[in-house]
Amino acid sequence: MKPYVIAVVVCHDANEFIATTLQATNSQIRPPDSLVVVDTSGTTSEIEGLGADAKLLRLPAKANLKTAIETALQEAKHNAPSDQTNRWLWVLHDDSAPKPDALAKLLEAVELSPSVAVAGPKQVAWNDHKIITQQGLTLTPLGDLFSLVHGQLDQGQHDHTDDVMAVGTAGALINLAVYEKIGGLDKKAPPFAADIDFSIRVRLAGHRVAVVPAAKVAHAGLSLAGKRPRRWLGTSPKAALRRAAIHLRFAYAPLPTVLIFWLFLPLIGLARAVWRIASKRPDRIWAEISAALWGFFTLPARLSSRATIAKTSQLKFANLKSLRASWQQVSSNRRAQFEHEQSRATLEAFDRGEFEQVEQSSTKGFLASGGLWIMLGLTALSFSFWPSNIAATGGGLLPLSDSWFEIFSRAGASYQPIGLGYFAPSDPFVWVLTFLGSLTFWAPSLSIALLLLLAKALAFAGAWRAAALFTQSSLVRILAGLSYALWPSLINANTDGRLPALVSQLALPWLVLAVARAANLGNRSLTKTANQTWVWVGLAGLLMAVIGASTPSLLPLLLLALAFVILIRIRRLGYLIWIPLPVAALSAPTLVSYLSATSYMGLTAPLAQLADPGLAQSTEKVAVWQLLLGGESFGLSIPLLGQISLWLTIPVIALAVLSLITKRFATAATIWVFAILGLASAWLMQSLRFPALGNGSAAQATQSDWVSGSTAAHLGLLGLAVALLAAIALDQVSVKAARAWLVGLLIALGLLPTAALAATLSSPFEYSDGRVVPSIVAAEAALGSQLKLLAIVPEQLPDSSLRLQAELISGDGVHLEDVSVSYRFALSNLQNPAATSDELALAKAERFAETKQLVADLASANGSDLNEALTRTGVGYVLVPDGDGGLVNELSIALDSVKELESVGSTDFGQLWRVLEPNQELLEADPNTPSLWSITKVVQLSILLSFILLAIPSGVNRRASKDSSIFVEAGEDN
Repeated sequence: MKPYVIAVVVCHDANEFIATTLQATNSQIRPPDSLVVVDTSGTTSEIEGLGADAKLLRLPAKANLKTAIETALQEAKHNAPSDQTNRWLWVLHDDSAPKPDALAKLLEAVELSPSVAVAGPKQVAWNDHKIITQQGLTLTPLGDLFSLVHGQLDQGQHDHTDDVMAVGTAGALINLAVYEKIGGLDKKAPPFAADIDFSIRVRLAGHRVAVVPAAKVAHAGLSLAGKRPRRWLGTSPKAALRRAAIHLRFAYAPLPTVLIFWLFLPLIGLARAVWRIASKRPDRIWAEISAALWGFFTLPARLSSRATIAKTSQLKFANLKSLRASWQQVSSNRRAQFEHEQSRATLEAFDRGEFEQVEQSSTKGFLASGGLWIMLGLTALSFSFWPSNIAATGGGLLPLSDSWFEIFSRAGASYQPIGLGYFAPSDPFVWVLTFLGSLTFWAPSLSIALLLLLAKALAFAGAWRAAALFTQSSLVRILAGLSYALWPSLINANTDGRLPALVSQLALPWLVLAVARAANLGNRSLTKTANQTWVWVGLAGLLMAVIGASTPSLLPLLLLALAFVILIRIRRLGYLIWIPLPVAALSAPTLVSYLSATSYMGLTAPLAQLADPGLAQSTEKVAVWQLLLGGESFGLSIPLLGQISLWLTIPVIALAVLSLITKRFATAATIWVFAILGLASAWLMQSLRFPALGNGSAAQATQSDWVSGSTAAHLGLLGLAVALLAAIALDQVSVKAARAWLVGLLIALGLLPTAALAATLSSPFEYSDGRVVPSIVAAEAALGSQLKLLAIVPEQLPDSSLRLQAELISGDGVHLEDVSVSYRFALSNLQNPAATSDELALAKAERFAETKQLVADLASANGSDLNEALTRTGVGYVLVPDGDGGLVNELSIALDSVKELESVGSTDFGQLWRVLEPNQELLEADPNTPSLWSITKVVQLSILLSFILLAIPSGVNRRASKDSSIFVEAGEDN
């Protein structure tokens, strides 16, 4: 009997496609016997191409595909012959235009194979019919949706395909009797699971599902491309794909497996979100989490589908194992997709004129150009910084805790066990210290000591890579790297122990490189895939966080530079916009704290955001011209010229100026703008004043309560800009003789003398085993004692008056991670309690005044009863560090006469006294293990770990699939 075909075209807000689809349907060499068009757009707009014999039905916008098909079938049955039994349903989407012989080929296939109940066409791209978009669907061994063919050029290589597990509904020819027998599409199945679920149920009912390669349908894939209204899928296409995979797992997995899967589904969603980050697909993070929550809270609806399946199944799902994709297919598909993206990116590089430049370049790499040997030479220049022990002390340095977990506990903390106890966010710089300490986790302080030794070499390596953005000449890159490695501000930061500024200057070149690669800027753009781009985004985000946490005053300039890059690379906005996220997560708690803490930190509290973390160090205020030459001078001094270190920067600055008259004027002018901004911000920073006294200041010999802001990092930005500008200038000199003269002058007048001066510098640091308090104090703290150590440092001021600088030290002493900028500002404000009316601030000021009075009574030995004051402040020991012999001796005599104290004797840190009757409650306290976690820390750590995963390059065989890919990546763990 001749088959009777009912064609159902479902239209949903795709008027620009429906006319083509209807025209193609009406042009079939074997036309359908009945045509019903169902419009679910919810509008009454006219549909073009609707033939006279077609029936138009309009349904509400909330109607799904099952409702649309069954409504159309009810309408078609009224007009169908009553004796017609060989009936077929041909489903078309509004964006699926069949070839003229598509229906004929499908009918021919089902006539030759009566067991086939569902026949699907070969789906090809809407705009390029030579590209196959789908030819059969199946599941991976782990249960994800998988397209057997996708994105391949149609050369007939897959025309032998016949039996498949499932086909898409676009263009599918379905035996109407079978459709009605198994209940049609499952109304509980999410949109992207409905067609594959239907095909599987047909299979389980004992029928065949086949693909007919000779029948072709051009499919635009609007739903998968996210070009339909959101209400059609109920969520984003990415989340809809994941919902489909979850639903199929609930529907077809064994029930015990389903229940276990449901129980752990939220955790699985989080784990998959992490995996998405590692696989460089952060755009799918929310899809994974939201789909997991959807599956968890819709369990009854998912389980109801199992009852529908059981009613019509004659086979077990395990019988379909041979139709599932093999691991080899999954791997081949993944590699093919990756190679496809690489090829597409290469073609785009050709269009931009970049690919030829890469291929024609014969530039040597870092190792081949001798970079490693130069790094060894620069390390040799720093031989005086060779660590004789694990911890460096001096300048702005203190040892780190000997336990990495102790450092980690301080990062992101909201309470700091310093002074009398301090509630405020810890400095973001503690996260940087946590990372540095992890490099030598068995002795965290050793990493800082090694950083001081390797600083010049690391700066050279970073600047060499940054210079590669502007020149292909190995020699020019080396000169640019050396110019930056020997820049005065970097050498001064290294010598003075300005760890935050040093870390920033080491990270700056790598940040420039990472942002440029993410934005596809510079020579030899290697960022060809989304995978590679996300690696650079992750690295750039981490580096910006490091710099923003180390020198927050530099952050506005970095954000301004990033905004400029986004402006000129607006198409990369989707990538570049994520770079500031880590630094925002680290800086937000302290910024909010400073803005809301004027009651106890004073009106200058917001300025704390500009202060460098760590111990406060004085900065010499110099003229603008000296800032341009690199800041403070060092090394050999010559009459009339003074210290010559600054004058040695003139050759590289002269080359930087010459860059403005080269062909790359626009690039050079842009870099000069940011160089001048760096210079201006350095001038501004040295004009600001910040409190100097805080926890850890007892270890410094400072006579000032205030210090100027540090200019080192800002001048480092200037130095990097000058080095890159010099590279541009040299690269643009085409006359070999002229270039040789310029290179010779730069080396002879700049680099060699500066290197010689750097080699003569001696290390100002002392190296120790990392202890910061006497052993007896550290031992009691390890047993749980919460008594404090009172350190008193006598100082002779310029006016011959005496000042006592005192500090309450908790636990095993003040380490570098304990130092707090916020505490410095709060302590400064507490010295002037009349400036505030806040009750909490007044209470803190009262305790502060009590501690001041205790110090005065101890130093004067006036016979006052100090037991009560010592008990209230929790002092268990008094330490007078080694220093000015006369002052220390006078203070020691006074303390020897205090009846509440007992002399312990001389220690490695000075003279020590024990309190005879300390606070017993604090002495016998249980060991206090600080909590490692807080909400702030969890958020910050999650973002940092996410960017670390992004920054780790994935394997070559991993592809960065397109957003319009029909399936989630194969081989994923459900």
